Amino acid sequence: MEKLYYVDTYLKSTMCTVTSVRHTDKATEVLTDRTVFYPECGGQPGDCGKLGPYDVLDTKKAEDGDSILILDKACPVAEGESLELSLNWEHRYKYMVMHTCQHLISGTLFSLFGIGTVAVHLGESYLTVETDQSSISSDTIDALVKHLNQRIQEAHPVIYHEMSHQAAEDLGMRRSIKVEGDVRIVEIVGVDRIACGGVHAGNTSELRLVVFAGQEQIRGHVRLYFHCGQEAIDNSICNSKVVLELDSMLSCKPSEIVQKVTSMNAALTEAKSAKNAALKALAAYEVKDHLEDGGLCSFWAQQGSDLQNYAQAVTEYEDLAMCILCPDGNRTKWLIALKGRYEQVNFNDVRANLLSKINAKGGGRPPVYQGVADCNDKEALKSFLDGFCRMVSSQTA
Repeated sequence: MEKLYYVDTYLKSTMCTVTSVRHTDKATEVLTDRTVFYPECGGQPGDCGKLGPYDVLDTKKAEDGDSILILDKACPVAEGESLELSLNWEHRYKYMVMHTCQHLISGTLFSLFGIGTVAVHLGESYLTVETDQSSISSDTIDALVKHLNQRIQEAHPVIYHEMSHQAAEDLGMRRSIKVEGDVRIVEIVGVDRIACGGVHAGNTSELRLVVFAGQEQIRGHVRLYFHCGQEAIDNSICNSKVVLELDSMLSCKPSEIVQKVTSMNAALTEAKSAKNAALKALAAYEVKDHLEDGGLCSFWAQQGSDLQNYAQAVTEYEDLAMCILCPDGNRTKWLIALKGRYEQVNFNDVRANLLSKINAKGGGRPPVYQGVADCNDKEALKSFLDGFCRMVSSQTA
């Protein structure tokens, strides 16, 4: 197979002859005598486009390195047909730019900061570089991005060399060579040289812009995220709009946004804490208000109440038999506490004789039990509360 994508990475189409057709359960796999379609390899997605009238959905790499065109499984293409191969150029060019940007990033990380690259991925809207470091400072990231965009402005050409394996090894590149035999070297002139079989942009100026998009820890390494090309420009425009809107909403300078939001979050956390404390205090007062002599109480909580707040009140009493119901849409939440002298009440009896009648599920351990009843019938639920009081009274008389 003649691989024209190595002759001219900007060649968008060519006439070809179909040399092999293989139908599988999932697709039609086609080989041609020549191709401009780069197969998925080394983290770079395979090309897509057209083979005559047929859609090429993807391009996979055969064991011998040829490009296998992936078409719909019902595609009627036949061996021997002469058809035009035409790339989805927008798709191809995006990944040419992204792959070149990855070389620029990895080369700059290594040459300026001594940081190696472990793995890379070219995604739909961003690229990732997994480094050999467990941490990378924000100052290093800032310096990296400045250097990357400087090298884009400097318009470094991207060129290719074919050489023997030994000659390539003698270059002392930042990564060992993984293939045997002759080697294809991709060079960003004055910046980086690496063995690579991918397709790339012809000049760093075509990358237009690189922006940092975040980092994460993976396998003990730092993985860096970047946008480049049109995605970087679109992302920067979007971020600028967000910053301007936040400036207006918060009445502050861009440099003050983080500090102001941090302060607001702290105030919100404090307010939530105060609210939770107030709700727990209110629940305690409700329990006290409904408590009868001897420590028995049963009542309805307001819809939307958190029954955990009532469970907190249990700690304030030595002897307590409490049953609370709370409306929850078509269901009803329930909470039962049996503490002190009321622990002699058998909860399994409550479950079998009372909770079962309102289709209740749940459980717990002494002294608190809770769950949800698949019931919102007021009469049935009132009967449940009355039944609870009678059972407790009879078993502790």
